[in-house]
Order: sequence, then structure tokens, then C-alpha cells
Amino acid sequence: MINLYPVLLIANIPLILGNIVVVIAAILLGPWYALLTAIICVSGLMLLWASPHVYLIFGLEALWLGFAKRKNVYALYASIAYWLLLGMPLFYLYATFFTHIPSASLPFIALKQSINALIYTSLGALIVLIVPYFWHFKTKIIDSQRRTFNAQLTYTFTLVVTLSLLSSTLLFNNQFIKRQKATIYDNLNDSVVHLGTFTSVFLSEHLKAINNAAHWLSIDNQGQEDWQYQLTSLHQSYPSFITMLLADKKGNVIAASPKADLDLSLKPNIADRDYFQQAFFYQQRFISSVFLGRGFGNDPIVAISAPIYSPKQKHNPIAIIEGSLNLNQFAQIDHANTQNHQQAMLLVDGHQKVIYASKMLMLKPLTSLKMTLVGEEYETGLPMMNIIDTKNPMPEFIYAAFKLKNGWTLYALNPLMPLIKLIEELYLATFAILIIALLVTLYITRVVSLRLTQPLELIAKDFGQKHTTTLDIEQVENEAPQEIYDLHQRIQKSKQTLINYQSELENSVTLRTQELEKANVKLKSLSEIDPLTGLCNRRSAELKFNTLHEINQRNNETMVVALLDLDHFKQVNDIQGHLGGDEALKAISALLVSTFKRDTDVISRFGGEEFLLILSFSEPLKIEAHLNHFREKLAQTRLSNPLTQAHFTVTTSIGAIMASPRFSASLEDWIKQADINLYKAKDSGRNKVIYTQIS
Repeated sequence: MINLYPVLLIANIPLILGNIVVVIAAILLGPWYALLTAIICVSGLMLLWASPHVYLIFGLEALWLGFAKRKNVYALYASIAYWLLLGMPLFYLYATFFTHIPSASLPFIALKQSINALIYTSLGALIVLIVPYFWHFKTKIIDSQRRTFNAQLTYTFTLVVTLSLLSSTLLFNNQFIKRQKATIYDNLNDSVVHLGTFTSVFLSEHLKAINNAAHWLSIDNQGQEDWQYQLTSLHQSYPSFITMLLADKKGNVIAASPKADLDLSLKPNIADRDYFQQAFFYQQRFISSVFLGRGFGNDPIVAISAPIYSPKQKHNPIAIIEGSLNLNQFAQIDHANTQNHQQAMLLVDGHQKVIYASKMLMLKPLTSLKMTLVGEEYETGLPMMNIIDTKNPMPEFIYAAFKLKNGWTLYALNPLMPLIKLIEELYLATFAILIIALLVTLYITRVVSLRLTQPLELIAKDFGQKHTTTLDIEQVENEAPQEIYDLHQRIQKSKQTLINYQSELENSVTLRTQELEKANVKLKSLSEIDPLTGLCNRRSAELKFNTLHEINQRNNETMVVALLDLDHFKQVNDIQGHLGGDEALKAISALLVSTFKRDTDVISRFGGEEFLLILSFSEPLKIEAHLNHFREKLAQTRLSNPLTQAHFTVTTSIGAIMASPRFSASLEDWIKQADINLYKAKDSGRNKVIYTQIS
């Protein structure tokens, strides 16, 4: 809707503001939503201008800005690049091949489009920057890289400077051009009144001269024989007449001046001329339209005529007097307008035939004036016309008109092109000033951002070091703004607090580490040792088996795995209680340790009342006797219940196997075979050792 009503400045220069939403869509949503937005926005321009180029140029701009956002390029910088590389060249080519815009104006119009784009891009980017709603827009495109403070500050300054400079310059240019228009039109009005008055006086003076001469000849009693002399004398007094003549009632020329230019013996006749008929038959003073002379030459002339009467018959004309004005006199009137060298003068008669035209108009006398009033879409507020190229929609002249009493019209014209050139120069100056201002802004904002960020970097550097650099601190204290200095003081206090806390934390961590190491040792012990008997548990036994298996396999030694199970241990728990049962487990554990005391012997509480023996480097003939010795010694050991002081004994059944390490690398396979022997021992009466060798 905004694009349907662009702000028209001057000379068909509109200011488009509706494309602000295209910029916002490109920043927030990316290229494709921006393209859709552009199609909607520029449809208003299409309805207004009926030119499809808007879809191409502004659609490409929307895509360019959207993809630039994905590449972390700021919208204003992207807009400048687009119009320099694509926008202005595309518009120039389109206008060259598809419009009637003069080629001399194309660079300016293309530049105007780019300046317009910078205005609405700056506005759109600023709206996104200052409106809090857009900061937290859910589907907003997030920059893939975090921007530096220097870049953000520079861009913000650039937006503000660009928008402020362009807006103020446009307002200034507009006001200046309005004053210039008023000055031009006032000068035109002054000129046309001056030239019109001068022309009216000139015509009135010569009309009066013809009228006085007719009156004088009417009352003269000397007769027609003396008229030639009198006519020559009159012509000398009024040299602005190129020729003068007297004609009788039949239209025959009877006197002429200069006489040498007309052969009266040929009896020239002017009865067919308007100036004769109007003066003789209608008996009135007459100023003719411009026409082509004859007899005295073929130059275009304007005739002034009046009737001559007989002294005796004052109502019956006997002749007429006529003077042909020298049209070059109008050139002198034109040249008299020395204050306005750019202005042109055009004088036409009542039939719109050219009487006089300045050289720049390229119109010859007697030609019919063909002019078109144009420039309605040019917001100048001035009347404009085309004379040279009537089909061109671009106006050629600003004009003011003055109507003379005899029906002639005088035009004072001022070429529009100098005003256009002035506007172009103003816009070019605006663009040049903008470029300079942007460069200065980039430099200044870089310096300002460094003055802000450098103390912060020094503070951060100082915070990360244990020892403060005196030079850096002095720079912060002497040059930094008050807010940064206060921040530095607070950070210094926080740093000291943090150092103290760090020392306490280090001491606490050291203490906790020592405690943790002790706990780990204890935990490791608990994870490998049975807490009741002090023997290694099943998991530890499996790990030790793997080590012993590798050693025996390398040395080609046999291994023994034995399972011990206390006989009727449930009855022991039932009779003696769990304390008695625990005492029995401790006693058998101690007896096992005292019996199988080699470093390589592995004794493990396998679970409940079961124990596991893993023995290496054993002699096949002695191992069974050794196991029986342990069994007998256990049966003879008297156990005591710590609660009741009652004495009791326990026996054990043992299942054992001996085999080469090649038998199996899995402890489960060894235990499975030993468990078979243990079952046989229990099944055959308990308190026995069943031992087998596996080849």
C-alpha cells in the first residue's frame, strides 16, 4: 500500500519506502521469504508504473539481501554491493532498450534508484535493530559466526549516518530545488512581462506611426504627386520598417520606400493582401499575421496598415499606407533580455504561426507552432512544453506566456535540462558526500570501538594472570571510561576473592584426594577380599586363574582346581546359630591358609560354605595326599561357639582335578569337572576327597 503512493520529489524522482518490509524479511527470514515479500511489495509499483522491470530488479535485490544475511553480511553493505554490481547496470540496460529516457539522464536516474535503496535498507535495518520484538523473533536467522563489538558498533554508526545524511540531504535538496523552481518561474514571469511590454510598446509605437502618417497624408493638400517624398522621409524616421508603401484604391502601389527595391513601372498590385483589404474596405488600422512578402523580397514580414482619406471626403478612403516590420527587431528585443541568457523568446500570431523564435528553439518564421504541454508526472509545479521533440514525454522547456492586445502570444521559455542537471549534480554530490562520510564513519567507529574494547581486553588479560602488569593497569586507570574503570575495580576485588577461594579449594581438593585414594584402596580390597574370612572372593579368583593359567602354559606345568564344601553346614547354622557358622568359616579359612601356603596357591571363598583352591606346579602323586591331610586336620579341629561356648566339629567333601593348561582357558570348565567330583564325594558318604587327572 505504501508503494502505491511513493513520495514524489521533483523531476519524476519518487522516494519508495514500501520496500522496507523486504529488507526486514530478508534479515529475519532469509532469501525466499524476502523474494515473496518483494513480489507483493513491488506489485504496487507495477500498478503505478506499468513496468515489469520492478519484479526483476527488486526481486534480485531481495534474494541478494537474503543470501547475504546467511553469509553474515550486513544488509546495508549488501545493498551497496548489489546496486553497484547489478542494480544500476540492469536498470541502465532496461531504460536504454525499453524506455524513451534520454541517455544523458540514465546515469543519474540509476544513481537515484540506488540512493533510494540505501534509504529504505537503512530504515529496515534500523527497525530490526531498535525494535525489541525482532531481537527474540523465533524463526530469525542466527548468524553462524559471532560478530565483534567493533563490527557491530561500526555498522550501527553507518546505518545512523547513512540514514541521517541521506534524509537531511534529500530535504535540503528538495527545499533548494523548490526555491530554484520559484526563482526560475519568477524570472520567467518577469521576463515575459518585460518582453511582452517591450513588444507591445514596439508595435504600438509603429502602429501609431502608421496611423499618424495616414492622418497627415489625409489632410495634406499637396496631392499624391508629393507622397513619394513624404513616404521616404517617414521611412527614414522609422527604420524598424523594412519597407513602406502607398497604394491607391485599386491596390496599385503608387509609392514605395526604399524606392530602388521596387520597380513601380511594373505596376505592382496588393489588392489581394489582407492589410490592404482591412485598411481600405474596413477602414481600420490593421496589424497582420506573419506572411511571406513579395515585390520587396521573399522575407517573412508583419504588415501595419491604415486608410488614407481625401480632404474633401473624410469617409471614403482614397489609398492606404503600409509598413512591413523588420522581424529582426524582435531579435533585438530578445537580446535586450541580457539578465537571462538561458531563456528563449517565442512570438506567435493569432494563427499560431511563428513570428520570431530564439535560435535555440530551431523554429523559422512562418512555420506553424506545434507544441505539446507535458510533464504532468514531473512534480515541478511549473508549466512545461515540448517544441523540438513533441513526442518525448520528458519536458523540454518551462514557459510563461504573455497575451498581446492584437492577439499575438509571446512565450518566455527556460530549458528544463539545466534544472535537471542541477538536480543531478546535487544527487551526485550527495552520493559523494555519503561515500566520504561512510569512510570517515568506518575510521571513527573503529577508533571509538578500540578505545572501548582495548581496556576490556586488558582487563580480561589481567584477570587471567596471577600477576598484574603495571603498565596495563595504568592504561585502564588513566584512559578508560568511568564505567570500564569501575568494572575493572570490581573485577580486581572478585579476582582476589577468587584467588583466595582457589587456594582453599586446592587445599580441600588435596585432602579429599588423599581420602579418596585411601577409600579406593579400601574399595579395591573390599572388591577382591571376602570380608568374613579374609580370603579372596570369586571375582579375584577368576583374575588370578587367568594369570596362573598363562604362566603354567608357558612352563608346560599342570594345574589343580579343587572345590571344598562343608558337610551339613545348614545343621551347623541351625544348631550353633549364624555366629557358630561364621566361626566355622573363619576356622576353615585359617586352616586353608596354613596348609596351602605357597605364594602361587589361590584360596578363595567361592560362595556360602564353598571354597575354591587353585594350585600350580603340583606333583600328581602328592596332591591327593595333601588334600586328604587337610580334610583330616579339619575334622580333628574343635570349634567354639563364641555365644554359648559350645564346642563342635565340621567335615568337608572335596572334589579336585589335575590337568594341563591346554585343557581349557576358562575357569568355569575346570570348576565344572571339580564339581562333578565334589558331587561324587558327597554322594559316597561325605568327608571324602575325589581326585582325578584329565589327560
